[in-house]
Amino acid sequence: AADAWRHALHTVTSPLGVYSSEVSVYNEGARLTPIGTPRVYTAQFDEPTGDFVLVLEDIADRRCEDQTVGCEIASAEIAVDALAKMHAHWWNSDFAQLPWIKSYVHPPYPQVIAGMFAQSWPVALEVVGDHLPGPIKDFGDRFPSLVGWFLEEATEPPLTLCHGDYRLDNIFFATSPEHPPVTVLDWQICFKGNPGYDLGYFTSQSLATETRRKIETDLIDRYVRDVTSAGNDVDRAKLDDAYARTIAYCFVYPIAACGQIEVTSPRMVELVKGMCDRSVAAIEDMDALSLLPKA
Repeated sequence: AADAWRHALHTVTSPLGVYSSEVSVYNEGARLTPIGTPRVYTAQFDEPTGDFVLVLEDIADRRCEDQTVGCEIASAEIAVDALAKMHAHWWNSDFAQLPWIKSYVHPPYPQVIAGMFAQSWPVALEVVGDHLPGPIKDFGDRFPSLVGWFLEEATEPPLTLCHGDYRLDNIFFATSPEHPPVTVLDWQICFKGNPGYDLGYFTSQSLATETRRKIETDLIDRYVRDVTSAGNDVDRAKLDDAYARTIAYCFVYPIAACGQIEVTSPRMVELVKGMCDRSVAAIEDMDALSLLPKA
């Protein structure tokens, strides 16, 4: 496990500056953003060494749900409401208050993600290959060459603050009126991007397939209602396209989990296979591969 962590640090986290981003969120961004985050006692990052320290509030008193099982409908609605509130606050922002926030269309992010996927893909085929239909395997073969296109699309206006990893394992729900509706962790890959990204990521990664199919349209409608009620214009057709493209891009996550983490514990195997099955089902349901540029 230690070797896997060091490998990830060298190949992914350091080039992408994920720890400096997270420290910046807790020191500056959290107080400006209308979504719950743990109280921070200290957040420091040392640029020369890449060392960092976070001391955060204990939120063990909040309710969490198991991503391997999938989000309950009521909890999904709460999570989408909180996401919409955050997105609405930063909708079409110039990010002058967050000068450190990244746009992942710029190097080295596309190169790192493409390289990570290419390295992980052979391992993933061994772990989850029997879960992948032929067209999805073809998509996986082609995926590294599409990363640049995906990220350009993910940074099409309107831009907002995207969490980047908005999934059930990072979301804690209130158990007291004193708590915010959700408290969100893991801001390492936050970025300025299209709002359809966080929304598509959440539904395709955190909802059981049957639940997603049942409430997906209602959740998107709910999100649009919340954002527009805050005074923002939402082009629904463009949001739907961004949502579907994100679902295709999110195939990277189960694949990266296979290749960058030692998939040894039963829960990790279950989580990775569940992520993969949900991702494939969402891609097929949305016909998301039809949106890709021609080979």
